[in-house]
Amino acid sequence: MTQSSGQTLWRLCGAAALTVLLCVSGCSDDSDQPVRVLATGQEDLPPALEAAVDNPATPMQLRIGSEAAVVLAIKTTSGGSLIPPEDVSKVGWWADSAFPGSGTGTVVITGHINDVYAGDGFGKKFSSLTPGSVVTLTGEDGHEWTYRIDAVDEYRKDGELPVERLNRMDGPETLALITCGGEFVGPPLGYEDNDIAWATRIPDLS
Repeated sequence: MTQSSGQTLWRLCGAAALTVLLCVSGCSDDSDQPVRVLATGQEDLPPALEAAVDNPATPMQLRIGSEAAVVLAIKTTSGGSLIPPEDVSKVGWWADSAFPGSGTGTVVITGHINDVYAGDGFGKKFSSLTPGSVVTLTGEDGHEWTYRIDAVDEYRKDGELPVERLNRMDGPETLALITCGGEFVGPPLGYEDNDIAWATRIPDLS
């Protein structure tokens, strides 16, 4: 898939904006009624922005162990935030990151850890992965790509995410699974950390 210089610049800006990834959680206000809380402190979660991608390598499913989640192609908002699908049972693939199976770059997947109304999200599984764990992406054409977890790292939300690594379009193909982590601290951060599970693709044997 070719990229114009304008699209490349947009990708760079979008990746930098991943430092303000929004992950949903829940807490109670003074009346003990649940409200939505974002990493920014907003109470209304804007919808994820779905992206139209015409490529058979577009990931459609993420499988961890015996459980699987639908993957939606998403893009950053005008404010530069990458918002996972509102349905916490689904996850989002950043359409301006690498394609699975491309052999180079970072494939970025993000999912909510939980929702005050819907409970645990599929993204919660990312933090519990351990080195050696295997996850699988399935493309639009049914092709599967398997990745082995190398590490799960925590990044403070009041610091910076590894933007260059997430934005990388060269070097070995890497999968980054991003969700919220650490302690729930309430507004404006929600959870204090972002957890990222890093994985390396296992070459196809066929």
